[in-house]
Amino acid sequence: MGHRLAGFLKNHVEIVVANVICVLLAISSWNYYDVRYFLEWYAYFSSGRLLYVYASSIYDKIAYPPLPVLIFVSAHHVAVSLTGNIEAIRLIDKLPLILSFNAIYFILRKQYGRKAGMLWLVNIAGYIIISGYQFDLIAALFLLLGYVELTRKNFLRSTVYLTLATLVKQVLAVFILIPLLIKLKNRDFNGLLRVVSTAAGVGLIFVTPFLLADPYAFINRVLFFHAARYPQELSLFAIPLYATWYNVNAVPAWLVWIWIIPLAIYTLLVYLYFLKEPVYDGKVLLKYFITLIVGLLVFNKIGGFNYFTWLVPFLIVFIMENASRLSNHLFETLYVSIPIISSVIYYATTLFAAAVVSSEIFMVEDLNWVSAEEVILRSTSASSLLYTLVQACRSNPLLNILFTMLNQSKPVSQIFFTLLYNAYLIYILKETWAIAKTR
Repeated sequence: MGHRLAGFLKNHVEIVVANVICVLLAISSWNYYDVRYFLEWYAYFSSGRLLYVYASSIYDKIAYPPLPVLIFVSAHHVAVSLTGNIEAIRLIDKLPLILSFNAIYFILRKQYGRKAGMLWLVNIAGYIIISGYQFDLIAALFLLLGYVELTRKNFLRSTVYLTLATLVKQVLAVFILIPLLIKLKNRDFNGLLRVVSTAAGVGLIFVTPFLLADPYAFINRVLFFHAARYPQELSLFAIPLYATWYNVNAVPAWLVWIWIIPLAIYTLLVYLYFLKEPVYDGKVLLKYFITLIVGLLVFNKIGGFNYFTWLVPFLIVFIMENASRLSNHLFETLYVSIPIISSVIYYATTLFAAAVVSSEIFMVEDLNWVSAEEVILRSTSASSLLYTLVQACRSNPLLNILFTMLNQSKPVSQIFFTLLYNAYLIYILKETWAIAKTR
């Protein structure tokens, strides 16, 4: 038994180290700005009114399909039933994320080798999700499983996983059409019916209880909550807002909905090209999974870095299957470096800089200014490493000057990082199609 354990640790030392990091990140912080709304979901559960969570106050954030609600409420109920310690509660709440992180690692390692697992662990995206708490690791896991099953021609299992991904983030519904289009192209109408029935059946299991409780509220929250929001984070459509120094009155009203037009056109063109493919092997499917995700990231008005997690497993598969064609290592270098720049350095020059100089940040979602220091304090604690760094930088005259300059130029920084991030996404798309043409 001891020898087996030692052998496992030797062959999996990287995932053991990664899990230590994940646990430390899990207990040390979460993004309170989002989590405070998740806690409202639990309040509905505690009062026996969970099915009416979508009919909650307009000030409550419930823009998710049912699966994230059920996942958080279940984990949080276990957490508060066992302990009152905030670090332990955070860890238990985040166990579904940590399990997804590990599942993706083992799937990639089993399917594509140890290097694939290592590539997953060296990308910062998964750690960012665990630190802040978002559900995108779960969505990424279901997308990856859906892709793997599709390469095995198991259309029904693939449909189940892709539907579950959609039940985490509704925009991922674009992937359910992939197995459907394959059946349509092959004129397998019985198979097409089974795919549609499977997707509908899985979806209705989770949706029906909430839909019956309040149909209008459910549809309004899940489909139209984001409709009135201005573009934000790393979205190209947020650049006009940054250019006007966050003056929403200075940007056109159509900015809140115009993004849907290029996204719809792009997605339709991808489907048309997909239908023209002569075969649907793993390489073709990979090309279109990457293409669809890149489109969702580039044309989405909510440009959160957490969405990048959807893409990471497929970039790893791309690297592993095209190692001989990526000989200059540029693709792998950017795969590691750009996510760090687009997350850690991005937030260092915006949220962290504002906290150091006791300034505010503009919350586009709520169209108001909030204390950056308060956001960090509520997301961590007064004794946390992050807040200690804030105080250390504040007390250093030279660093204080640096962060004052960064704070005063936040919109400029956001424009720069937005352009860099989206340029990287376009580079990925270009490389994916360029290499596909050489096969």
